Amino acid sequence: MKISKDKFNDFITSYIEDEIFYRSLYEAEHCQPESFPQYVDALDRDYIERHQLYVPSIHGKWLPYLSENEFFQTYSQNIYIVKHNRYSPEYIHEHEFYEFFYVYSGTCINKIQEKKQVCQAGDLCIIPPKTKHSIAVFDDSVIINVMIKSSTFHATFFGMFTNHNALSRFFSHTLYEKTENNYLLFHTQADPVIRSLIEDIYIEYYGHKKYSDSLLDSYLLTFWCMLLRNHENHLESFLNTAHQNLALPDILNYFQTNFTDITLSSAADYFGFSVPHFSKLIKDNTGQTFVQLIRTIRLEKACRALKTTDLSISSVCEIIGYENPEHFNRIFKEHFHMTPGEYRRTHTDPSPAPLNP
Repeated sequence: MKISKDKFNDFITSYIEDEIFYRSLYEAEHCQPESFPQYVDALDRDYIERHQLYVPSIHGKWLPYLSENEFFQTYSQNIYIVKHNRYSPEYIHEHEFYEFFYVYSGTCINKIQEKKQVCQAGDLCIIPPKTKHSIAVFDDSVIINVMIKSSTFHATFFGMFTNHNALSRFFSHTLYEKTENNYLLFHTQADPVIRSLIEDIYIEYYGHKKYSDSLLDSYLLTFWCMLLRNHENHLESFLNTAHQNLALPDILNYFQTNFTDITLSSAADYFGFSVPHFSKLIKDNTGQTFVQLIRTIRLEKACRALKTTDLSISSVCEIIGYENPEHFNRIFKEHFHMTPGEYRRTHTDPSPAPLNP
């Protein structure tokens, strides 16, 4: 299949044969319900089987579970991308691999764990394994689905986080540790970079040219980078959808900036929450308590200072917000199983640079 970039919009918005079948089925059921049973009886069963189409009146309730090995053995690549068939019957399903869908144009109804949400053009939703979900599209809207092997997703998405900061822990916790009740939804709106990259991935996948697998992995890595660069503050997850004005990355970045003297009470007050509610939000969304998060951030800053500067241990202690060096040494040793001095000797860079925590 040859798809050109300049004609991509025409290509992706045109109706394919399966969509025409589903649209006719939908119209027969909703416009002429009294004659719909006869319509179903007259359908070509061989055609339905050859095209692997789903007709609820014939197949009954369907709750497929797609294993990663079976699915990707069929398609023989680490990534599978396809346009969601418009007017196809909505059905709940789950799988062992990651999926994201992008609303190329129009809208769709996204249902995850029995919660419905209308997604607009530019919205991108990442769905982790073992999450029951469905997509409903009953108009001319175009939704693009991308299925990704778990190993490929982690190698590209989490491979970007060379430093395990608070934001990366949030993504990891949301998409990996609490997979059964979660998703991430990015509101990219009319971002032309994201839209163009989606088109590039689609065209490369169906081009079947040499080195396509490597290029797709590269495109995917670039895609994640641009998504987070431009829209990490435009996301919501299943855990915080009740707080539409809450951007968790803003909170985590606030922690990164104010880690030396921040308290749970001051942070809750800054974002306008009660202390118990704010504490629960942090724990639910990151898997760590406020104290654990701040301690981890401080230790990360200490490690950087120890590796890249020649500041004294007491100076490092003071810079990261600990008043008592003995307390700092004890916490550091509990976490890294070595003293700050031993850590510095093990990790010192040849040319120390000025500290900029």
